[in-house]
This record gives sequence, structure tokens and C-alpha cells, in this order.
Amino acid sequence: MKWISVQNNQSFDLNSIIFLEKDEFRNSVLNLMKNGSRMIALTPIQKNIPQKLIAVLVNSESSNIFVVGCNFENSELTFESWANEFPHTNYFECELSENYGYLPLNHPWLRPVRKQNTILNNRPYNFFKLEGEEVHEVAVGPIHAGIIEPGHFRFQCHGELVYNLEINLGYQHRGIENLFLNSNPNQRIILAESIAGDTTIGHTFAHCSIIESLTNTKTSLRTQIIRTIVSELERIAMHLSGLSGIANDIGFALPSASYGRLRTLAINSLAEISGSRFGRGLFVYGGVRFDISNQIKNVIVTNLTKIQNDIKYINESLFSSVGSLSRFEETGIINENFAKSIGLVGLAARSSALEEDVRINFPYSAYKYNPVSMITLSTGDVFARTRARAIEIDEALRFIFDQLENLNQGTITSEVGNLSPNTSVVSMVEGWRGEIVHIATTDENGNLTQYKIKDPSFNNWYGLSLTLRNTAISDFPLCNKSFDLSYSGHDL
Repeated sequence: MKWISVQNNQSFDLNSIIFLEKDEFRNSVLNLMKNGSRMIALTPIQKNIPQKLIAVLVNSESSNIFVVGCNFENSELTFESWANEFPHTNYFECELSENYGYLPLNHPWLRPVRKQNTILNNRPYNFFKLEGEEVHEVAVGPIHAGIIEPGHFRFQCHGELVYNLEINLGYQHRGIENLFLNSNPNQRIILAESIAGDTTIGHTFAHCSIIESLTNTKTSLRTQIIRTIVSELERIAMHLSGLSGIANDIGFALPSASYGRLRTLAINSLAEISGSRFGRGLFVYGGVRFDISNQIKNVIVTNLTKIQNDIKYINESLFSSVGSLSRFEETGIINENFAKSIGLVGLAARSSALEEDVRINFPYSAYKYNPVSMITLSTGDVFARTRARAIEIDEALRFIFDQLENLNQGTITSEVGNLSPNTSVVSMVEGWRGEIVHIATTDENGNLTQYKIKDPSFNNWYGLSLTLRNTAISDFPLCNKSFDLSYSGHDL
């Protein structure tokens, strides 16, 4: 076998990785993808040794994570692109080229990931351009109104119809992956909380799981349940925010304001536990900093019961409105085949009938013992992405009520040792947007030498661009909000 197979959050010895010649490496990755696996990372195994590359792939049916190695030490940093046959690898190859100078040969569209105007070796990048009578170009951003983060959207239009949307990101060069390598352990959780401010719980969950795997730390069941409860609280809060934004984008003020009111109850429930409405300061290595007392539990139950009772009427108002449905249905469609080929993840994937949910396919923490339901819709339009949010809120409420009712006794922290030397681990978490991936590696002294992050927005921005093809440009805000993607999660 040309690769090693591990489970989510299972640490493995670096010496167990088989480093192949590049042709054999390419074929091994190709064979895995032909057998149903998809890529989640393409990166050097250690930051300071770019010639030693790993491809990390996952198979959702078997719950296996595959790690394939390649040693380019005695050859040029070139390899035959996989992207023509498996388009979802496109952006991973572009990122590898931009960060480390690799050249994927015969790549269909080598483009910037976090640079704006250059590609390999600082060559000028030419944006896609349509020519013809009455074809015109519309540029939006990178500076947006209000507090929206920077991103550039370039539309090629014929009249009001969008033929192509090219999204250019990367304006915030935070260098957060390098910060993980150069910071002290006390700073790293704060960094994890800052990867994407609206996904504080999701990214911090993945980071703590990484460190706990590298230190062989076993967390208590009570800790695991509290972590999954707050993870679902974050999901509820952000889905309510998304529903509010979608209603606002079609000018339906009443449900927009009402969803916003309920979101306040969800984030206030997080504040009851941690003191922060975004859950900052809750996670520590080996557990959680704050417990859920009976008093806190009663407040959370009261808040969530209010959400559960009220949201039924708000949903009915939104989804029974002829005006809403006329804007939602058959707008911004991305069908199942397209969604699978480009590697959509999370709610966007499930809205196009793909059964992709890390909590189910790669279960972790208390999700191993307390499963959630796989929720999919088939139409792949704005309606599906909107309706899926409402259904996922219902499922998250059910999960939290069940966990709070059966919250077992136990400690909330465990002792954490030193990082294991020459070890690596892949941690996957289902954030509210979808699949979050953190990968870490240590050297012979137990120091971090690689830290790789993939936010679900990395996968899904291209999906947004596809939904705009043959769609009126006036529907862009609605399509954009139905994905509700992160700039900061992408601009690492």
C-alpha cells in the first residue's frame, strides 16, 4: 500500500509515511480519488522542508483519512495536475504553487489564492475576460460598505445576465499559520479563536483536538458533551444570523428582525457558559474552563425553548410567502454533480444532496456516542440553502436538549503533557459552515514545525461563483448570503 490510513484525531509517527517518487505519488493520489476519496490538504509535511510533500484525502463512506507522501528532493517541484479530471483539487494545487513554488503541469486555471495580481514566480495574472458586443464588466469591492471584510468580485455580464463571476480574495495577509509555529502555547488558543470570528468554537475545537492528540490527552465525557453543546449553540446562532440576512436581502423585514432577536438568545446562552457571546475563553487544552451548573442549564433551556417556540412561526412566515419563494426557488442553482466535482462541503454540499457531515462521517468527541441526523436537500438553490438552515436549527435544538437532560457528572479538565516528537495528526470538525481541517506536525524535539488550516470557505467560494452563471446580477447578494462565506477564514 502506497499510503497510510488513520482516523480523525489519530496521531501517527512521521516515519510511517511512505515518501514516493512523484509519478508514483501522483498515481497513488489519483487511485484514491477514483475510488471515492477527495482531497482536504496538499502541503509540505514540515514548513522548512518544502520538498517533502503530503496529500491528505478522506473517504466519507469508510471514515478513513489517507496520507500520501512524496519526496521532491532530487527533482523539480513539478507534477502533473489532477485538476482536469478531479476539479476539486484545483485550489489546493494553486495554493501549493503560490506558497512553495510548485508547478502543477497542465493545470486548467492557475490563479491567485491569497495574492491579488500575481501567480507563480510573481508573473502577472490576467483575469478572465469575455469579449463581444454588449458584454460588460462589473467590479464589486474589495472595499465594501459597513464592516464587511475585503473581497473583489468581477462579473462578466451580458445585460443583466452574469456569464462568469471571478472572486479574488486574500487581502488580509495575517500569516496565522506561521503564528501558530512561532507563538508560545499560551497564545495558540487565542489564535485559534481568531481564525474566523464567527466560527470561534469550530476552529478552537479543532485546534484543541490537535494538541490533545499530540499529547495523548484523554478528555472526560462531560468535557466532550459541553464542547458539542457549545458547538451546536454556535451553529444555531449563525444559522439564525444567516436566515436574518437572507430575509433582509429580499426586503422581508419582519422575519429578518425576528431571526435577529432569536440569535441574541443563542449567543447570550454562550455567554452564560463562558462570559463571551462568541464562546471565547471557554476551551482549554484537556477540557473547558467553565462548567454548566444547574442554574446555567436552566437559563439555556429557557432561552432555547423560546427559540424553539418562536422560530416555528417565523419560518412559516418566511417559507409560506409567495414573494420569498419566488426569489428563493431556482435561484443560484448548483446541482449534485457540480457540487461533488468541485468539492463543496457543509451546508452548501448537503443542500445539493451530498451527504457530507464530519459529525457523522468522521465522528469526534461526544458525536461518537450521541449522533446527529444527516440533513440533505436536492434542489441546490437558494431555497435549499435557506431551508437547510432552518432544519439544522431544529436538529441542533433537539441535540442540545438531549445532552443537557443527560449531562453526566465528571471533571471538566484533564492534565496535558508534552507534545510527542516526530508526530502528526489530522483533526476534522463540522463547523456551522462545514468541514474545518487542522493539520499539525512536530519535530524530534516536540516543537510544532507545520500547522495547516482549511476553513470550509476555502472549498465553497468557487461554488458561489458557479451559482451566478446565467443568473441575474441583481440576485448576487441573495446567492452570496445563502452561502454566507468567510473572508478571514480564507485569508489566513
